[in-house]
Formats: sequence, C-alpha cells, structure tokens
Amino acid sequence: MKKFIFSWIGFCFVIILSFVSCGFLILILSKADYSFNRLIVSRHNSLMPLSNINCPFPSALSKEEFLNEVRYLGNLKEDLDLLEEGILGKVFLAFQLHPWVFKVVDVQRDGPINLKVILEFRTPALIVPLSPIKDQFETTGNFRVVDVNGIILPKNAVQVGLPVYANPLPFPTDKAGVQWKSDQVVLCSKILGYLSGVVLPKDCLVVLKDGSVLIYSEKHLFKIIWTPLSKDEKVATQEIDERKSILKNKYSSWIETGKSDGFVLDFSSNIPK
Repeated sequence: MKKFIFSWIGFCFVIILSFVSCGFLILILSKADYSFNRLIVSRHNSLMPLSNINCPFPSALSKEEFLNEVRYLGNLKEDLDLLEEGILGKVFLAFQLHPWVFKVVDVQRDGPINLKVILEFRTPALIVPLSPIKDQFETTGNFRVVDVNGIILPKNAVQVGLPVYANPLPFPTDKAGVQWKSDQVVLCSKILGYLSGVVLPKDCLVVLKDGSVLIYSEKHLFKIIWTPLSKDEKVATQEIDERKSILKNKYSSWIETGKSDGFVLDFSSNIPK
C-alpha cells in the first residue's frame, strides 16, 4: 500500500514538474521571440537611403549624381544600415575616394536615422591643353583641368575663366583624383593657389621658364613672375607669406586706380620691380 502511495505521489510530482518546465520554456521562447521581432523592427528602422545623406556637392554635379558616384566608388548599398559596425568609417572612405573631394572633414549622425558629411572640395586652378591651343583648344575640348595641387579633376570640371598652361602635354595616363605626373604642372598649379583673391585676365597663360613661373596675358599688360623659393622649408613658407602680402597690396592698389597702367610684379631676388 505504501509503495502504491509513494508511486502515485512520484507520478504526480513528475507531471507537475513537467507542466512547470513547459511553462518556463514557453515563457523563455515568448521572450526570445519578442526580442527577435524587436531586433528585426530595429534593423528595419535603422535602414537609411544613401540619397538622404546630408552633405554638400560639387557645382559640376547634382546631389543625386554625386551620391551615386560615391556609392559606386565606395561599393555601398542603396540603403545604409546605421546599426552596422563601422558604417561611419565606410561612408568616410567612400566620400574620400571621389575625385572632387579634397578632404572629408567629418561624418556625423544627424538624428536617429540620418548622417551628415562635412566636405572640402578641390578648387580648379589650371587648364592643361592636350593639343595646340590656337584654333583647336576651344573647338575640340581636348584638355584637362587640375586643382591647386596638380590633381586631375573630372572631365565635367568648369574651365571658364581659368588660366591655361602654355605648353600642350600628352594625355595623362592617370585617372581623375590622381596628381598629374608633371613637375611643371604641379608647380604652376600650386603657384596659382597662392594667388587666391587675384582675378586673372580671362586669356591668361602660365608657363615655367628658367625655373620661374610666368603668369601673363598676350592681350593685356599683365605679368607676374614667381621666382623659385628657398630650399629651406621654413624660409620658403615665410617667403610665400611675404609674397602673398606684397601681391595683395599691389593688386588692391591696381584695382583702385582702375587698372589704367597694367599690372607687372616680378619677384626676382624677392624684390618686386
């Protein structure tokens, strides 16, 4: 009799324990299902169309064209997952690969489901003709534009009003975004970068002659002779600052006189003549 009672109690205990275990299992599964569904919803809400990125864009492109090129160069998806590990770094690299971008200053989260990218763009500085300038330059469009560091810009770069390198060169083997493999082009473009604030004549030419960069016009009395700088980096930096100051002052005076006498500035021996 006792054995029967103990067996019955044991059987009931097993049944009760089974029900309790099933209850706990159901509770755990329901919690897991809720968390999983919440994760799916969270992932869905974290998707952002790349076209929604808040950023400036080059004047030669529309925002849509610019972002499409960034997506292609960076191998990004049309929709970005803002919860993806390292997504800000991927966006940073994609923008930095674009030939119009000089520097990606920062990539920031702009609210819960957007990004803001702060950019600095390259500044067109010099037209390099790839065929004789006269008679063919304007009709064939056979030229490329470089920025103030001699970086080749895309073919859609605006060339209106830019000075022209006087010596045609072979077509560059490198693509846009890469520095032109010509010391002359790089040097001339950098010198033009120092002339910010100076409005050059529309027909201005640039050439490297006897180690000096000559910026001149064949139709107007306008000439700047930029002689070589010191080989000492610190001294060269000081010379650049001094020359920019001299140039600014003389150019301002020339503008005030109504450009009546022409403009000639020769930095030979670091003494303007």
